[in-house]
Amino acid sequence: MDTVAQYQSIATTVPLSLRNNRDRLELPVTGLQEEAGRIGRLLATASGRLDLTVEQRRELQDRLADTLWYLALLCGESGVAMQDVAAHSIAKLQERTQGLDPDRR
Repeated sequence: MDTVAQYQSIATTVPLSLRNNRDRLELPVTGLQEEAGRIGRLLATASGRLDLTVEQRRELQDRLADTLWYLALLCGESGVAMQDVAAHSIAKLQERTQGLDPDRR
């Protein structure tokens, strides 16, 4: 898979049973909230560091993958391209980091 647009196209193919007005927005919003909580709990058990065990890394990757899928669904339902979101995020990051010392964390 080469692009974010390809990912969004594949990820937004969801079962017809989920395509009603309530679930089309509730599913990705609730999913994002749940996954954010799971990621937070996982990192809290890792003592707030990213010094994770192999099992914790696998779990984090699973949670992040689910988060990406829910984001793709939300973007698809709202008519926003994930590629545009990524480009907008890059612009915001560049604006925020102007004048900062790259060697300082």
